[in-house]
Amino acid sequence: MGEPASPTLRRLGLLVALADHGSVTAAARASGVSQPALSQQLRLMERHYGFPLLMRTGRRVVLTRPARVVVDYARRILRLAEESEDAVRRLLELEAGRLSVAATPTPGAYLLPGLLAAFRARHPGVRLRLEVGSVRAVERLVLRGRADLGVIGEVPGAGEVGRAGGLDLAVKPFRRDELVAVMAGTHPLASVPRLDGEALAAHPLIVRERGSGTRATLERALARAGLALQVLFELRATDAIVQAAAAGLGAAVVSALAVEPAALGLRLRVRRVAGLDLTRYLAVVTHPDAEPGPVVREFVGYLERGGAPPVAPAA
Repeated sequence: MGEPASPTLRRLGLLVALADHGSVTAAARASGVSQPALSQQLRLMERHYGFPLLMRTGRRVVLTRPARVVVDYARRILRLAEESEDAVRRLLELEAGRLSVAATPTPGAYLLPGLLAAFRARHPGVRLRLEVGSVRAVERLVLRGRADLGVIGEVPGAGEVGRAGGLDLAVKPFRRDELVAVMAGTHPLASVPRLDGEALAAHPLIVRERGSGTRATLERALARAGLALQVLFELRATDAIVQAAAAGLGAAVVSALAVEPAALGLRLRVRRVAGLDLTRYLAVVTHPDAEPGPVVREFVGYLERGGAPPVAPAA
């Protein structure tokens, strides 16, 4: 079989060069091909279109009227091809693109804003979006392609890839987190010499709603110790829980991320709980069938490094 006659980008470029330079010889020289090679490409295009591209007027060769129509479109096609290559290059170099992140309340409120700000400062051309919701909401956004990735409290049994803790997502832990007890200085737990699981379980607590990662971690830790959670009342926002505890309404257990800055401006006692494993790992969740692009890969690296830029390889 002979060479296909379809109008490739190379052939369209040769036709545009012919229109610009007015002769086969000049167009061939400008395009870096031989005159016979250019003529062969033109014949292949004529075979494809079914009409002549050139006609002679004296010693000059000019484009036929249908060929001029092809040239008009060829210029647009070549410009779009060049723009697409530039757009891909900018995307690969993180000069453009978008990043949509879904997160559960704790990382969404206390971790991601600072990391996204650092990421934006380094890559100002990337458009950012953050949506905060429950674990199930994060799962839906990622599975439906409305978020490039999610950030949640790690689900029990989470692995690198696959179904984990009921989620049909790829799950990758990236940061250790610890839950701590918070209360006003007047609360009985503020003054016990050793705050352990039994002391904590003896008091009703202000807790997040069922289904939240924080509450699941607390209930799991108590159950392992043979203890049960007593609920004073539920709140859906960690900020509200911290404020309620500071106001003396009760004790609570929240992520240490939520009280590192807050404890400085509130009359709040922050205590670790002895004898309970209240550690967990925040995790990145992604669609199991989606290939992450360069922007997503770069931001996951930001999460893993805690916002630090990549380390340049040694020379």
